[in-house]
Amino acid sequence: MSSPAAEGKAANEAAKMALQAALIKKRAVDKQLASIEGKIYAFEGSYLEESSNTGGNIVKGFDGYLKAPPTGGAHKKRYEVTDADRLFSGSSLTYGKSLELKMAAEGR
Repeated sequence: MSSPAAEGKAANEAAKMALQAALIKKRAVDKQLASIEGKIYAFEGSYLEESSNTGGNIVKGFDGYLKAPPTGGAHKKRYEVTDADRLFSGSSLTYGKSLELKMAAEGR
């Protein structure tokens, strides 16, 4: 028979090991989430830039479809994406933390 103290110590060690495993899994999930949110940020930026040149997008509206295309050799001005335009990235509660994790991993 084992003593109650030995059983308590064994249970404590088992709990510590389970906690360590859970923390390792959480870090892996955090990295995966940061990666996914980075991809969303990039896709969102490319959508906003590309769609601004074709008449509009869901953020700024589609007023450009109603306007006549420019004539002559005039080139369209490049659209600058702002943080206010980023509805999807901005709606994430974890995106800021994901950026911090990514920057820490890159050593910035």
